[in-house]
Amino acid sequence: MHLPNGLGGIGIMSDAKKTFVLPCSGCAHEIEIVSGQAGGRVECSSCHRLNDVPTFRELNRLHCKTPTVSHQKRSWGLPQAVALAGIACAVLAWGTAAGLGSPPKAAFNHEAIRESIRNDNDDALLYKTLEYFATADVARTSAPQEAWVQKRAIFLNGINSALYALGGVGALAAVIAGLTMLVPPRAR
Repeated sequence: MHLPNGLGGIGIMSDAKKTFVLPCSGCAHEIEIVSGQAGGRVECSSCHRLNDVPTFRELNRLHCKTPTVSHQKRSWGLPQAVALAGIACAVLAWGTAAGLGSPPKAAFNHEAIRESIRNDNDDALLYKTLEYFATADVARTSAPQEAWVQKRAIFLNGINSALYALGGVGALAAVIAGLTMLVPPRAR
């Protein structure tokens, strides 16, 4: 079915949801009307005078009353983004540092050394050797496995320190951003 004057279903539906303001012809009181009242009559609640409601085509000449929004839509701003990024940074950095664990303490097997000392019957030779190494200025070269463990330990200590520091910066940024969110928007 074709509607006259180019009125289509979309225009009718969008106008049906609108509330218009019709000034009373007697006292100028604002009367709220909807498109379903077009072409009819409405009584003024102030002076009780009957007023003619414009036709559907003429409704757009009236002031359209916009509904008041009772809640404000809050969008994410810079403080929320910084807080989220800071928390994510702290969690990732501290989690990675904890996952890496502590570096190994030594490359040699303590139990094997203890077992070797227990099996050796010459205590005098053992004490003499320990006394010599306690006072000797001779530096022993590291075994290849000991050197690898020492390098790995130094590397892991550096990485863990950097990750803990990065996590601290992220947590600090999150705390500062969280505090700025507590301040009312007008004071910022």
